[in-house]
Amino acid sequence: MPTAAPAVHAEGMVAAVPLIDLDRPPPAPAETTAVVRSRPALLLTVLVTALLALGGSVAVTPGLTPVLAVADPVSSAELGAGSLFLSTPAEVRRYDLPGGAQRWTRTFDQAVQNLWVDDANGMVLVLSGGGDQRLTALDSGSGRPLWADESEDTVVITVTGGGVLIQSGVNGEGTLRLVGARSGRAIWTRAVDPAGFLGPDELYEGGSPWIVAVGSTGQVVVLSYADGRELSRGNLGLGSEQAADRTLPANSAQVSVVGDRLYLSRRVRGRASLTAYSVSPLKALWRAEGGPIGTVTDCGPVLCVADTRWVSAIDPAGGAVRWQQPAWGIAYRYDGDRLFAYDNQEDAEAALIDAGTGRVLHPLGHSRQLGRLILRTEGVRTWVSVPDPATGDLRTAGSMAHVAWFRCQAGGDYLLCPTLTGETAVWRVR
Repeated sequence: MPTAAPAVHAEGMVAAVPLIDLDRPPPAPAETTAVVRSRPALLLTVLVTALLALGGSVAVTPGLTPVLAVADPVSSAELGAGSLFLSTPAEVRRYDLPGGAQRWTRTFDQAVQNLWVDDANGMVLVLSGGGDQRLTALDSGSGRPLWADESEDTVVITVTGGGVLIQSGVNGEGTLRLVGARSGRAIWTRAVDPAGFLGPDELYEGGSPWIVAVGSTGQVVVLSYADGRELSRGNLGLGSEQAADRTLPANSAQVSVVGDRLYLSRRVRGRASLTAYSVSPLKALWRAEGGPIGTVTDCGPVLCVADTRWVSAIDPAGGAVRWQQPAWGIAYRYDGDRLFAYDNQEDAEAALIDAGTGRVLHPLGHSRQLGRLILRTEGVRTWVSVPDPATGDLRTAGSMAHVAWFRCQAGGDYLLCPTLTGETAVWRVR
């Protein structure tokens, strides 16, 4: 539906976005987007492309280039393949990247809350409404509505593999259901405990072939994501038995899933244990007594266990502690040999540390990891670093001023950040 033109700056108007310090000379005017290209220019482009293909890969000079800035209030935004999808409270739009042209706009009669993008199936999922929530699927190419669904207490877990996984919970009863991404038709439905654990983490990122659902008292069911088929079932034996010695810490249990392993970190009568299970079949593999308890994360050659005091690295084969670092509150894999870790301070700082020893390799200050990117903030400026493909060392692509760096997201070659001046901006990162 046609609407009033929004306030947008595209790549050819980068001077209108006073947010970037590239630490390099600005691009020459000839590099800006041209509306019309001459035939000789096109032939030259083809020739250069052919020579690059024959000559192999060429090192890309790092840089941070603004390509789009939207001044209207934005409630949600997602990067797709060569596109930006964003919502204002009343509509959803698509912009092409890097050019910045607005492809389409779709208006809604309910406030838009969130978006999910499924590039593989050409679909954008929109959550709108207040008490009565509505899911609307749009064709990502045209903005045409595909299907709609209304239900209470709806949580979209993931949009991947040709389907939308939805969790609903009403009056203490919960369900998981998978519907077709473009059809909206139910593929399967399963009952789950709405108060329990649902994972693994890769499920929410669209990268898990199974769903592990753990009830509040320890019942476990492992389901196939594709068809809802039960792959395994068991019970972790979680209960509410009180500790005999009331001076000991309260009983607690925490479930984590890393790859094809489930980890139960538990304290009973003040005694800690960590048990590893295979996911399918659900079978205990080993149990380590008296060691660290907390959230278990993938740290490459080790498993990281984080509690409120420190990070411990344990042997995935049997749970033996390899090292402990009281300086860090949480750590997870950055690459094959390094971990990204946050310290325990209220205003947390980060570092790259060695996975084998816990030794600090590269202090990062106030930083956040976004895929291959690391964003480090100092005052009003945020620096963007990327790993060198040859050495793995971090190199600075550029910096941004006055961005809400903790709300940035990365996708492909692009970085999206809300700014403290009210704009939502996109940069190309090289």
